[in-house]
Amino acid sequence: MKLGQKPPPVWHKSGEIKGSFSRLNSQINRLLLLEKLWDKLAGNKAKFWQLHAVKGGIIYVKVDIMAARHELLIKERDLVKELNKNFDKPWIKQISIV
Repeated sequence: MKLGQKPPPVWHKSGEIKGSFSRLNSQINRLLLLEKLWDKLAGNKAKFWQLHAVKGGIIYVKVDIMAARHELLIKERDLVKELNKNFDKPWIKQISIV
């Protein structure tokens, strides 16, 4: 801490830090839930459909095998619908293959 700088706040209750971390906490929870749901919905294809990233409501999935890529394109709409059922607000718009 520099001279004249205001000392950091001392928290006495968890409610005092809730505001700072609630948004980050909800984003982490959504990502953890997405990962679990993806494994469940993908089933045995999860080894071919690997979650790579999520940004702006778009799920980026890494697919190396052409047949698995084609099947993902066919099932994209159903997967998005099933995933959004499990969140308080639908936030997944599409699946993009990388």
